[in-house]
Amino acid sequence: MKTLNLNKIILLATLFLAAIAFSNSANALCVVNGDGAIVIASGDSETPVKDDTTTDDYTALDATTDCLITPDIYKLNIYKFGLCTADPDLNDLSSCQMFFESAAGIELDIQAGVSATLPIPEFYIEPGTYPFLYVQLSSKLGMQWSGRFSNDVDGSSGDGNGGTYCWTSNAGSRASSYPDNGAAFTTAHGTSLAQNVKTMDCGTAEGTVVTTYEALTKFSQTNCSSNLAANGDKSTFAIEGTGTTRGIPTVNLLTSADAFATTCANAAKIAWTTALSTSYVVTEDSTFAMSVKATAANSLEFSDGDDNDILLIGSGAPRIYLTVTD
Repeated sequence: MKTLNLNKIILLATLFLAAIAFSNSANALCVVNGDGAIVIASGDSETPVKDDTTTDDYTALDATTDCLITPDIYKLNIYKFGLCTADPDLNDLSSCQMFFESAAGIELDIQAGVSATLPIPEFYIEPGTYPFLYVQLSSKLGMQWSGRFSNDVDGSSGDGNGGTYCWTSNAGSRASSYPDNGAAFTTAHGTSLAQNVKTMDCGTAEGTVVTTYEALTKFSQTNCSSNLAANGDKSTFAIEGTGTTRGIPTVNLLTSADAFATTCANAAKIAWTTALSTSYVVTEDSTFAMSVKATAANSLEFSDGDDNDILLIGSGAPRIYLTVTD
């Protein structure tokens, strides 16, 4: 058994959560007016909003059914966080050194201007070169958001009962993919809301904001009537990020027992691997800082019918950064 010298242990206080770079509605990707209100069409519209960023399948400022914002609070539950010398995306963590592992997970409330120390034990990372960053987190993500629109919007209170203020209003959990009929179904995190349940409400004044949740049940763009693709619906994305955490991300869905998930019903965790552009080099004297950033990647989604109904806020990918300092 390895004997660790205390002067080579990086103590709890050096690993911290920094809530950085949150946007408010005025800085979000939904198009806003001079008062910071999200611009929405007056009256009924099948495409009521606009987004200010061009993507592969959207041209900036085209009328559409959804646009991107940053949540006011993002809730994450992280089970594992570490560095690996070999690619762990096939669920082999034998090459990984963990800053922490928690069976219950460590819940983080990410919000602007708030930092917190993570309640984890002392840890030791073997000196070496690490080309992979690994994070395992719950597939159930919580969000709080409130904002203002340029014209009236209807939420869960029904037609004609809305207003220019909207907020997350349902503490239940939606699924990212549903069976064909859109009915509520049993997920790894309990029974989901039915697909047609609105989780946003609106009114003539600010309402009571609650945390609403989304369980990521599938990455591929198909419904839950078919099983997940191989290796937990494995998906690899284009290179992203900046600085020391720039790299190519790969995500897999896992069961609660850390095996690859096979269906929407047993998808409990996300395994997130980043193949780093520049490897971390750890020495005996290294210190570490972890920061989490919620980006403008959460979608406000509206009905595609001829109305002014807002349906939900969809989850987006947070960014988890690690800084290693000698």
